[in-house]
Amino acid sequence: MPDRNAATAARRRSRYCRLGSPQQSTGLGTHMSADTRYAIVGTGNIGSALARLFARAGVEVRIANTRGPHSISELAASLGSAVRAVTLTEALACDVIFMAIPFAAVEEFGNALPDWNGKIVVDTTNAHYAPNADEILKGRLSSEYAAEILSGAQIVKAFNQLPAQTLAAEVPSGQGKRVVFVSSNSGEASSQIAQLTGTLGLSAVELGRVDEGGRLIQVPNALVLRNFTEQPLT
Repeated sequence: MPDRNAATAARRRSRYCRLGSPQQSTGLGTHMSADTRYAIVGTGNIGSALARLFARAGVEVRIANTRGPHSISELAASLGSAVRAVTLTEALACDVIFMAIPFAAVEEFGNALPDWNGKIVVDTTNAHYAPNADEILKGRLSSEYAAEILSGAQIVKAFNQLPAQTLAAEVPSGQGKRVVFVSSNSGEASSQIAQLTGTLGLSAVELGRVDEGGRLIQVPNALVLRNFTEQPLT
């Protein structure tokens, strides 16, 4: 029944809250504002793949690493005006930050800001093959660990289930849109990143809480390395 389904969905949404505290508003509203600033921190395979997605969609994004803008100038120039190389400080001033760094660097990344409140951080890391990951996590999911390190941020797990070259590749015409799974303990943040995913030309599937559906996209679980595409219903 439509009414029952709507009520169930509303109850599920009401359960989403940021790890360790009640849900807080980002100040961005339910939908992304035209003034929302996006940044990618990390210029390895995943960071570069994300930059290509933004460039292809014509969505402005800043990209940074610890080596400075000069080290990214060639990549940014090859992708066009939508991608701008900036300092790490400039990137961290943005509203939505893609954390495209090795898992081992998460703690150092967390120390880059004294206060993460008001930020949405998209966690693209995979801890499975990182040295000493089990010792660091102590049974936690990697995004639970990230939420502790980046205290105050709304953490969204996404863009981590596919190899970088697959994520960045265009789907041949007529074969649908590539699926990206999105998980967060904040329903608002999940919705905003799902909306952005659609703007980037992909199809978002929201999995709900990190400790529930989000487990499925933690390596080596069921939805990792699944290259799904969504076809329109006919």
